[in-house]
Amino acid sequence: MLHYKRKGKGETLVLIHGFLGAMEIFDDVYENFTHQFDVITIDLPGHGLSELEKSSYSVYDYAKAVADVLQHEGITEATWLGHSLGGYIVLAALEEKIAPIKRVILAYSSDLSDTEEQKEKRTKQQEQIPKIGVKSFVNQLIGAFFSDNAKDETIDFAKKIAYRASEAGLIAALEAMKYRPNQHHFVEDTTTPILVIEGSNDKIVKPIETKNPNVQKMNTNTGHLGMLEDSEAFIKAVHQFMS
Repeated sequence: MLHYKRKGKGETLVLIHGFLGAMEIFDDVYENFTHQFDVITIDLPGHGLSELEKSSYSVYDYAKAVADVLQHEGITEATWLGHSLGGYIVLAALEEKIAPIKRVILAYSSDLSDTEEQKEKRTKQQEQIPKIGVKSFVNQLIGAFFSDNAKDETIDFAKKIAYRASEAGLIAALEAMKYRPNQHHFVEDTTTPILVIEGSNDKIVKPIETKNPNVQKMNTNTGHLGMLEDSEAFIKAVHQFMS
């Protein structure tokens, strides 16, 4: 089972980190959320303290691993918040009804599949990781996750979290992202309430475009890791949506 922690009372809020992340990526918002919600945050396989239990995962496999934690904790319904890769996992869980989901929060994520160019880039990254190691890979990539105004200590904090991932865990995550489905039409048609949090300086994903009235959008003046760059704006967006 995945490594996780649980704290707080109220409606259950599940926090799912993205690529190069771990549960600590939510440290700046976690305690605030526990004042109003029953919060569960997890480490994905090969990240943080979660073991990689098999060599390959799909976004559906990740979703089932998260659902196993919720079942173990006796949770019957929750709001799922997914950052980046975590957002792909949330949409997979919602689409396949892997667990009862009341609301969805997509933080700096996308409803699209990879382009051929993106797939090729991920393949090159998969080949590169064993050659240069996790630390060097993180160092050359993590800067793109932030806006130009991000503080050095914030970037260093994200690096330390990313360093803890295993080579195999990162390679598996890249594979899952590379072959994730296009969820655009699903997002267009779903009746489940969705909040999309976007960063005005996000260099990693393109904005989600939808006319679905069940989808709300909020913006932070940040890059791809808005929960670190501007935790107050991130907290405000989540509370407004949840209330």
